[in-house]
Amino acid sequence: MVMAAMTHNLFNPFKGRRIPALNSTLKHNPTARIHPCKASWQEVAGVFIFSAIPFTAVKAIANSPLAARLQERMLRTKSLATKEAPEREAATQRARKESVWYGKDRPRWLGMIPYDYPKYLDGEAPGDYGFDIAGLGKEPMDFNKNFNYEVLHARWAMLAALGVGIPELLDRFGVVDFIEPVWWRVGYAKLKASI
Repeated sequence: MVMAAMTHNLFNPFKGRRIPALNSTLKHNPTARIHPCKASWQEVAGVFIFSAIPFTAVKAIANSPLAARLQERMLRTKSLATKEAPEREAATQRARKESVWYGKDRPRWLGMIPYDYPKYLDGEAPGDYGFDIAGLGKEPMDFNKNFNYEVLHARWAMLAALGVGIPELLDRFGVVDFIEPVWWRVGYAKLKASI
């Protein structure tokens, strides 16, 4: 019993007292207290399955003979791709010259309406329709940085789309029983503090 109390105090240093980091919340709600975690064992298991196990599996594969074979294969593929790179670059340049979506005569975001489009947007980047009313791409370094951010955010958005659909499918087919599989209802419930 004493050990349980000591462990509880070790992991709950505030012991029901006010949390110093929540001063702004406490101004609006002076009776705010720490509440114990209300996660079910299924939720804890889900977090473990969908986060810890994939990382453990990758680490196990990285330390196995399979990793050495994969690395050899990757190096062979890389050397082949390096040899083919000039040919691919030439094909890319030909495609850009022949495409209506690249170059000075590409479609613009205002269509036929006359507008003084920025000179630094010359149609060489994918998706360049001359739209930069805030001037975020005036400097080449800023343009490249923002271009890379856009690619990164697009990849996160693709993962988010999977994260929206997969829990609903797993719940619908009975693979995992989520408390609430619909993504926007989870956010709504958290805002309403019912979870």
